[in-house]
Amino acid sequence: GEQVERRDHETMQDFTVRIEKAAVFRSLENLMTFPFVRTHAERGNISLHGAYFGVAEGSLFVLDQATKEFRSVRQMQASL
Repeated sequence: GEQVERRDHETMQDFTVRIEKAAVFRSLENLMTFPFVRTHAERGNISLHGAYFGVAEGSLFVLDQATKEFRSVRQMQASL
């Protein structure tokens, strides 16, 4: 798999958050390797969603699989 490495001038906290979010994305990819999951997802019987809870901020982020970006639920609600 792809390795996530610490970037220059990246704090340990930012690096940790980035790898935690990458783990959520990778988990969704791994779930799709199971034939029964893939079949049901492709048929629309199930939907897989990824989320990340930022404990330090008390914020919930949901993975937008189209953009591969996490979006704050608070910001999503404010835009409704």
